[in-house]
Amino acid sequence: MTASPLILGHRGAMAYAPENTLEAFELGADQGADGMEIDIHTTKDGVIVAIHDDTIDRTSNGTGRVSELTFAELRRLDFGTGNAGDYAGALIPTLDEIFDLVERRSLVLNIEVKDIYRHDATYGELARRAADEVLRRGLNEQVFFSSFNHTSMAQLKISHPDVRTGLLHMMSLHEIGHYAATTQADAIHPAQLAVTPETMEQARAADLRVNAWTMPAPFSSLSETEQIEQLIAAGVDSIITNIPDVAVAQRAAAATLSTGVLV
Repeated sequence: MTASPLILGHRGAMAYAPENTLEAFELGADQGADGMEIDIHTTKDGVIVAIHDDTIDRTSNGTGRVSELTFAELRRLDFGTGNAGDYAGALIPTLDEIFDLVERRSLVLNIEVKDIYRHDATYGELARRAADEVLRRGLNEQVFFSSFNHTSMAQLKISHPDVRTGLLHMMSLHEIGHYAATTQADAIHPAQLAVTPETMEQARAADLRVNAWTMPAPFSSLSETEQIEQLIAAGVDSIITNIPDVAVAQRAAAATLSTGVLV
């Protein structure tokens, strides 16, 4: 039986390994995470890869836009240099490689479509292609999509009604149930600051999952550990965090306190 809430490594165990790499995803799973959150973009030649930014400048030893580089060019770069630990030579992973990992280790996967960078047909097609592969592999019970662009999630739900979608947001939504219904969303993905008693009450009334994420400074005055503690107490369904090992331990401690049974 899966413990609650689910713990998802944000871009993998990114506090300890280079974000959005197979190394970070494997480490998160080794630390006990139930799954991971990733970000996707497409290369110049149409390969879907996991990377947060629309450029490679911050996370690799190269420069340029992901959409203007071929997959072969990206695979020649180092996405591990500058990280703590022995991760030099880490490669940018394809979505197919990540799906292989999800299947092999029975993980949950949150795919964030990065259409906050460009609001054009490119990212809509990217989401649909990813959803096609989710359904082809029969992973729709393990994978869900999310975006800050709620229109894109509504459009994805229309084209792929069998995939699960979530609405990313930093501030509280107005009349959550009614709003989510306009997009046919299955979940809301609030920042920790937006997880209030009202948020939880409205989400539960609308049968929406609450998959929350921790916030970096200066957006939150709380440490990540404190945020995780509050999210567990609030009763969210999933916590997306940079420190999955800590979250797994906090979840176990909370379960012990509530039941009085060592877990």
